[in-house]
Amino acid sequence: MLSEENDKKSRERRGKLERVPPELRNRLNPDQSITLRMIRRFGWELAFVRHPIFEPSVPVVQSPDGQRCAIIMDDGELDLNPCIAMR
Repeated sequence: MLSEENDKKSRERRGKLERVPPELRNRLNPDQSITLRMIRRFGWELAFVRHPIFEPSVPVVQSPDGQRCAIIMDDGELDLNPCIAMR
């Protein structure tokens, strides 16, 4: 998860660019896109999309306070306790 300080530095370096480019959102399937739109109403944001070799893309979302992350499964279900290794 990103700390507030790292997040501020990232925003400063990027200027006015979005955190996640729109083309990554286009890689979500319809169920994942619906879930993303729903949780954005509560302040959650798409942090990044993982692309494991020979597996479907895994969208990772971050809570408004930056303290939690979750993944959106292929069927659109939100997994709040993902088993992913964060670097």
